Amino acid sequence: MKRRQVFSNILSGFLGQVITLLLGIILPRLFIMTFGSEINGLLSSVNQVYVYIGLLEAGVGTATLQALYKPIASQEKDSINSILSATKMYYYKTGFFYGLAVLLFAILYPIFVSNEIGFTTIFLVILFSGLGNVIIYFFHGKYKILLNADGRGYIVTNIATISTIITSILKIILIFKGFDVVAIQFSFFIVTLLQVVFFQVYINKRYQWLDLNVEPNFQAISQKNSVLIHQLSYLIFSNTDIIILTLFCDLRIVSIYTIYNLVFSSISNILASINGSIVYVLGQEYAKNLKNFMKYVNCYELYYTVLNFICYTMALIFAIPFLKLYTNGFNDPQYVDVILVILFVALNVLVASRTAMSNIINITGHFKETQNRAIFESVINLTVSLIGVHFFGIYGVLLGTIIALLYRTNDIILYSNHKILNRSAFHTYKIIIVNVALMILIYVGFQNMVLPFLLLDTYTELFASAALCAIIIGLIYIVINSLLDRDSFRFVLSLVVKK
Repeated sequence: MKRRQVFSNILSGFLGQVITLLLGIILPRLFIMTFGSEINGLLSSVNQVYVYIGLLEAGVGTATLQALYKPIASQEKDSINSILSATKMYYYKTGFFYGLAVLLFAILYPIFVSNEIGFTTIFLVILFSGLGNVIIYFFHGKYKILLNADGRGYIVTNIATISTIITSILKIILIFKGFDVVAIQFSFFIVTLLQVVFFQVYINKRYQWLDLNVEPNFQAISQKNSVLIHQLSYLIFSNTDIIILTLFCDLRIVSIYTIYNLVFSSISNILASINGSIVYVLGQEYAKNLKNFMKYVNCYELYYTVLNFICYTMALIFAIPFLKLYTNGFNDPQYVDVILVILFVALNVLVASRTAMSNIINITGHFKETQNRAIFESVINLTVSLIGVHFFGIYGVLLGTIIALLYRTNDIILYSNHKILNRSAFHTYKIIIVNVALMILIYVGFQNMVLPFLLLDTYTELFASAALCAIIIGLIYIVINSLLDRDSFRFVLSLVVKK
């Protein structure tokens, strides 16, 4: 059953992100070609601000997820109900502030951000972008956490994918029919409301025993404030760049950033969906069998890190050819920049290197013990980025994030290995060093001996070449890493062939 759930989670997550990626490639180009870079920059910066407003949910979401692993693993329905009852009350209390934040953002953004777009247009775009999320937050945020903890994240993914497809099709039709950006965002609002119906139908059918009117267990989610600090740190390194660029540069620079971020966030979202499909297994195993948990940790750390390096090596090699095709015909600033590709790859490799150990902190509930470290990461990121943007523009902002990640990635690796797993950090650093060396060797080899001989003048040629190279690169990474860690290879092999 668990293997089938893992497979369903991975498959739905992968397909969902691929569909989102393809639609995400089409829509920004249509917006830029139809409305210009400034509208595209506006939509991108608005979306990032809503990520910050979503912090209202961040702390309790992760705290609830961690609290649910044990009762779900042992089928303690009363405990599940009491935990979700406490979570529901938190969502109700903060739902009002979420709505208020959306309204204030819609009013204040056009006043403080310099642009050539009218106040009414910006106000309505922001309003329709946020109201749907407020409704989903208020009614169904708690159910998403339950589904993820229960290994049914594929339900959340499938509903989100269907909504994305419908929304994207509507946006494309409205663009070609000549509607303005306000009407386009209103279509997003309507489709978002339909998710409420889908979630309610599934929850009522699958969890008939669910009762959120029982006595709430607030103690189970007592670490939500410490979790919030961690989530804030994560959001700062992943989203502050675009906010700083919006404040200190113009929206055209924001548009350039978002085009690059489109490529790399699409990859990271696919990887995150795979990660989320597996982490619940670690959480439940930690609650049941510590010896088995360590085997899962070693296997997960190795092969998830390897998967990240395969993807970002491909991005390092093929990002520039793709961007040349994608931005062909743009009349705005230069979109093709090798330095930006290198900086984005470096940033994402650092995130990949700490993901496994960061999940160990989440699963074991070491939130309060590590919150000050997360705060320090945020301080580094903000300080260096704010200084760097004045001297180096977009490069300075990215460097600020990279420098903060250098500190925090090493801190997470050392803390998780020494304080939680009670072992040397050598196991983690060996994986990172080996794969960084492989990435450099593969990149240099492909740049000099493979890329010059490939046909990359059309999307068909580009994707065909990338698919072939992905097989070769993937085999190199998997074979070498499996040879260097044969215990993890044998363990994952036993899971695959296990009846």
